[in-house]
Amino acid sequence: MSLPDLRLLLVLAISLVLPSVAQAALDLCNDTSDPQNVAIGYKNADSWVSEGWWQVPVGECAEVVPGVLPRRFYYLRVETEGWVFTDDKLGFCVDDDDFSISGDDSCARRGFRHENFARIDTGLETPDYSHSLSLNLKPADPDRAARIATHPQFVSEAVFQGCETEVASYSSFCTFIGTGRRFLVYDDGRTSSKLWQQMQEIPRGRRVELYGQREDLFDTTSELVLTALVVQSENRFDRLLASLQGLWLSTMDPNDSFRVSGAERINSYAGAETSVEYISLQDSCADYDGEGVFLYTWDNNAGTSLCYQITRISDEELALTYLPRGTELVYRREG
Repeated sequence: MSLPDLRLLLVLAISLVLPSVAQAALDLCNDTSDPQNVAIGYKNADSWVSEGWWQVPVGECAEVVPGVLPRRFYYLRVETEGWVFTDDKLGFCVDDDDFSISGDDSCARRGFRHENFARIDTGLETPDYSHSLSLNLKPADPDRAARIATHPQFVSEAVFQGCETEVASYSSFCTFIGTGRRFLVYDDGRTSSKLWQQMQEIPRGRRVELYGQREDLFDTTSELVLTALVVQSENRFDRLLASLQGLWLSTMDPNDSFRVSGAERINSYAGAETSVEYISLQDSCADYDGEGVFLYTWDNNAGTSLCYQITRISDEELALTYLPRGTELVYRREG
């Protein structure tokens, strides 16, 4: 064997043993029966970053991170109608259109959605990795619509929070906030077009009575198929909720603030969003009752609930008594 031939064999052997930098990447491979819409999150040198959306055809892969992978963990979200995504409750900001977002906090304040992602472990010192989307996906229950249709009639009061139209590949939907629960109504043909149009005209924060069938999706979220919707006359709770709208800053800690929008409270500290809660105004809260009005809040992810008594409110100041400790929390209006 000549020396050039020997060198060629050595080059071929090394190329088989060492990973190819040109081919190294993080690939998301669609081994399901439908095209999938994917986004990723990761930590760069400066901050957390989220990027999307890639449309991955059936049987194909999307290269979402090119080149040798500099880190072990990446994060995945899939949003495709008809599929249920299993996440690891790791939050990033996303947008409805294509996006590249730096930072994983204050999503709502910056005009984005806060959604949960699943973690991808590529292993130690792995220059390239392929992840199968079926590991985090399962088909939605095809019998759900039939089950909802057979449920007994559901009646409940709730506060209208607003509608989202054409979110990624999901159907448009409207959100209502009841006591301890969020209700979603999808524009998928099961709720009449007349009711859907009526919902578009309701002001945010207005109390309504809902009639229809209910299917519980998560601990604090239910899907509704509406048969009727009645806007309620304003009462003292409605007027109080209207007066709570806006930004409130703690008088004890200027870094502590929250914003009320409809029946949603967005909590922040030092300008960074810390949690989103749903709120309800009531005559009592848990085991507490008495004179005045009580503010009941619950976290939109964990479902953790808190009780406060509203001891005073004006155009400029809000005082809440946290129960059961009796601690008074005073806020001033900022906008």
